[in-house]
Amino acid sequence: MKNRFILPYFFYLTSVLSLLFCFGCGDAEDEQEAISSTNNTLLGELDEPSRHPAEQQRGLTEEDWKKLKDAEKWVHLTVEDWVNLKDRDWEKLKGKDWVRLTNAEVRKFMNLEIPKGWVAETKDEALREKFHTAAFFQKFGDIPQARYDVEFRRNSQKMAGKDGFIRVTPEFAKYLVADSAATYFLVPTEAHRRLLEDQIKQLKRIIEQTIEQEERRLLEEELRALEQLRMEDPQAWIKGMRAFLIKEYGDIPEVDTIANFLRKVELNLPRTDEECHTYLKAYNTLYVDSDDFGSSSRYEYYATFEAVDQIQPIGAGKPLQILEKFREARAEGISFYNIDWNDD
Repeated sequence: MKNRFILPYFFYLTSVLSLLFCFGCGDAEDEQEAISSTNNTLLGELDEPSRHPAEQQRGLTEEDWKKLKDAEKWVHLTVEDWVNLKDRDWEKLKGKDWVRLTNAEVRKFMNLEIPKGWVAETKDEALREKFHTAAFFQKFGDIPQARYDVEFRRNSQKMAGKDGFIRVTPEFAKYLVADSAATYFLVPTEAHRRLLEDQIKQLKRIIEQTIEQEERRLLEEELRALEQLRMEDPQAWIKGMRAFLIKEYGDIPEVDTIANFLRKVELNLPRTDEECHTYLKAYNTLYVDSDDFGSSSRYEYYATFEAVDQIQPIGAGKPLQILEKFREARAEGISFYNIDWNDD
């Protein structure tokens, strides 16, 4: 999974771990310089981590997943596929609550006498829309693409909120693609083709983002549950974290390094400076150097501060405030996910 559980406070992580470039076999003077420099680069403010807590995030329901999968299958069609859809396919591109034109309505539009100069002279919006729709049908005929275009405009107005904006879900993005396909079919210009291509790309992005958001929500729920276990049964939490990391990244050396270091931190066991170096490098490999930056648990993030502080005590500034917040939460038995970062 990629780009999961990204929170503003992970901004600090890049700076904290920048000292990794100087870790390893360098001498103590180099190490001192690296850590001092790091502390000076940790700028900015912590955002409140509970701004989007898991309990406030609505998970995808069975109906949501159904709509998502339905939208996803249309992504694989080419522009030519969209243009050459069968008549029956247009009905599949309409939602459950879609308001459809009746045959009687279309006949009225087809037979409506449209006055000359209506575009400039008609001031009433409802009447202008009526003449526009009639002219549209009379030009293109009663075909699925024309019906879809008119119905899409009507349904869009219905779906818009009080502010006039529509939440672009995968389902609505599918409607947008279909409308662009209908437009390109009716008026096959290069501009309309590019619009259709762009809408197909947008649909794919929205589907990917929706899936990633759900993965982030589920991941945070799992990490919150593990954090609660830590406060109730540290030994069980250690086993749970190791199993979680293996599930996410496989049974690799970095997972052993992180799990062993977390065990020592939580149980207040002695740690060597070399173990701190090794932990930071493993953390850097799993999170900072990969597409999963920001997906670590908050305890793993907290442990980076403990590792840095042992190698060279964090003297002041935001890094020290963050470390003190974590330590205070541990002492008071507060979940790291419930820390009030705005409480100074």
